[in-house]
Amino acid sequence: MTKDNFLELLAETIDTEMELEETTLLDEIDEYDSIAVLSLMSLYDELNVKVSPRDFENLKVVADLIELAGEKIE
Repeated sequence: MTKDNFLELLAETIDTEMELEETTLLDEIDEYDSIAVLSLMSLYDELNVKVSPRDFENLKVVADLIELAGEKIE
């Protein structure tokens, strides 16, 4: 999956209309909350990436979410 595909899927998953970029601060995304984290955990599960709620605690920008997906993102 490309970064652009992931960014689109990420926006859909957290149900935001905001255009996401790697430098977007997670705090600036109104929809990024505990429910969004649960939805993202499901997304990562579909990508066969094991994550826990703690993995999201120190993330600051969208690039951190991309990095969390690891080699699943080209």
